[in-house]
Amino acid sequence: MSLSGNRKKLLQYSLAQIEDCIRNEEFGRALAHFCVVFKLQPTAKDELKEAFLLAVGKHTAYLESRERWKELFDCYEELLKAYYTCEELHHSLGSLLFRHGHVKEAASSIRKALEINPNFTAARLSLDGLRTSLLERWHFQMLNDRNRNEAFRDAVAAAVARGHRKVLDIGAGTGLLSLFALSAGADKVYSCEVSPTSSEMARAIFEENGFGAEARIINKLSTELVIPGDLDERVSLVITETFDSGLFGEHVLKSLAHAWDCLLEHQPQGAQPEVIPGKAEVFACLVESEWIRLGRRVSDRLVKDTLKLRECDLVSEESDEDPYTTERLSRIKHGYRCLSEPLNLISVNFNDRQDVQRLVDGVEWTEEVCCTQSGTLDAVCVWFRLEVGDTWLDTGPATETCWEQAIYPGPGIKVDAGDEVQLHMVCKGHLSISYSTKQPSVLTRSLAQTIHLPSDTVRALNGQLRSSAMLAEEMLFSGLSQTCNILDLSQVPVLGLMLVRESSRRLTWMPNQDSKAFVSAFVEAHELGGSVSTTTELDTLCKGEGGKYDVLIIDAFESCGLLRHGVLEDVALLRKSCLTPTAIIVPCTIMVRAVLVESQTLEEQSRLVSDDRTLGYAVADSINVFEVRTQQDVNLSSLPHRQLTDVFTLFEINLSDVGLDLPVISAVRAVPVTQSGRASGFCYWFDAECQGGHVISSYSEEGMTSQAAVLLRDPHSVQSGTCLKVVGSCTDSTIDIWLDSVKATEAE
Repeated sequence: MSLSGNRKKLLQYSLAQIEDCIRNEEFGRALAHFCVVFKLQPTAKDELKEAFLLAVGKHTAYLESRERWKELFDCYEELLKAYYTCEELHHSLGSLLFRHGHVKEAASSIRKALEINPNFTAARLSLDGLRTSLLERWHFQMLNDRNRNEAFRDAVAAAVARGHRKVLDIGAGTGLLSLFALSAGADKVYSCEVSPTSSEMARAIFEENGFGAEARIINKLSTELVIPGDLDERVSLVITETFDSGLFGEHVLKSLAHAWDCLLEHQPQGAQPEVIPGKAEVFACLVESEWIRLGRRVSDRLVKDTLKLRECDLVSEESDEDPYTTERLSRIKHGYRCLSEPLNLISVNFNDRQDVQRLVDGVEWTEEVCCTQSGTLDAVCVWFRLEVGDTWLDTGPATETCWEQAIYPGPGIKVDAGDEVQLHMVCKGHLSISYSTKQPSVLTRSLAQTIHLPSDTVRALNGQLRSSAMLAEEMLFSGLSQTCNILDLSQVPVLGLMLVRESSRRLTWMPNQDSKAFVSAFVEAHELGGSVSTTTELDTLCKGEGGKYDVLIIDAFESCGLLRHGVLEDVALLRKSCLTPTAIIVPCTIMVRAVLVESQTLEEQSRLVSDDRTLGYAVADSINVFEVRTQQDVNLSSLPHRQLTDVFTLFEINLSDVGLDLPVISAVRAVPVTQSGRASGFCYWFDAECQGGHVISSYSEEGMTSQAAVLLRDPHSVQSGTCLKVVGSCTDSTIDIWLDSVKATEAE
């Protein structure tokens, strides 16, 4: 459609204004002119999209930083009127809504982005994040645990047969235990669930399984239930499965104490009031684990020989709120060793109200544990056995269940066989454990300075220091200028610090809470105060206020195994604004390696694999709406899996060539199948190549970085001898991998 003369003039004026406004960083005004242009000439949208999105990002970030909320959302409303088919605009709005807690609205915007462009990888990953926030991943592993489900089904059915007609399901989740009670013939089943998402899902699952009319779903904490009101009367049976890896961490003792006081019958006409599970036993064992140790303390040798910090101890922070972490010891990196026999720490009878109340009020006791092997005491591993009807569910390290083990980090001291270690326990709602030892052979420390760091930072230092020292030596040997300016934007700027330590070079880094204490100690110990400075914002650097830099050091990937978000965009901006033309970028190249695997474990962590796992009850269709295809924190070395192909290079990213246009990076690879099997998905990792051919890999024996995986939408069988067409892409720092066609060709 041709434009009238006046409309043409207005179009040309607005186009010129867009260019001037962006040059002058007047992004709000630029967006107003974009809206005019898109209305006058809709065909210009694709051509102007890149500049438009730049202005959107800058202006909305400005409004958000100043909390000008009405203006911000009005801006999005007008922009969507002008360019509704822009998937990035819907994704941007969705990300904003998610950051500020509007999860459902965020999901709607991001789904719209995927409707416009189903291959929009960044939006898919954001939707995965939303799903994770709405429904935690452990739900999938729990529902996939058929043995657990069978034990609860049989126990509930037997209880109903004994006369329990009124049932309360505390922490009902998807409602599976409630379905067991309804199917067994209970008259009334109350399903109490605090999560709105799980409550809605349970309602849909009840409908799907023919119990919609019987559904009594209460979206509350059980301790908030009132009678009459939420419940018509007291119940005779409480069922619950609100047990974390440490048994008591989900406040189950408080919930059951309240249930005995306020919700269970006091003078039953029929069956005596009962709780399922009936009992639990908690066990502990002293363990040695290099992986746990590397997250607790930076190696003395690295501190003294590599960092050259003589009177310093770098250890992880301790938290009273989170006394334990969790690990699946059977799959922990570097393995583990038991240094003692298992010890029964405590038992509880959930059907004895005084026993439950005793543990809510608090008990303390001490146990002497004899070491049966010499080694390093890195942790106490805690697990439990749960009496569910006639079955005991065991969550110990030697079993494969939906539960991990609770890890109470230890002092990292040497113990000998025969040594006695004293454990002091406090159980007041949850279990806390502290250590002491009487043996004279145990090492003690008396250092001048102890620096507490997050566990991830401690582990990163243990993983990076040796390779950083080797790389620093390589760069110095290759003739790095004595007076160059270094910009180190990595989370822990180890390499930059090592480079300035050896000469009069200058380092700029961006402080963060995780590594601030470490950097301060290093700078003070080596008297580098005049050589090390800080910058707080990337925008300051991009404006050139800090001058030009000869070396840029970045983290290419996260410890969870993903490409660091925004890394390509950051490099592009810095190359244009504050790096010299010959600047060295570390790393210079990122190679994405991948392998096709068969892994039931990965599938079980991603979705409910079939309704057979839930004993024929229709649950999969409802819960798999929250399926997550991208898995992070994958430990490929211990993951139960079979490799169906050889490792292949998906694509390569040369950071020295990254420009502001940031095209989608993609590649198609013909990959031969080397073993027949079920293709679950692709595990991938990064090899970051630095100067002199030095490679830092996110998949190495000594590395502290996990790997990631992308699961196929439709896992299927592949045959050895065929060749698969594998497609990989990187958009907005997000990796996606898929099979172009299910039908494979014969390999040559």
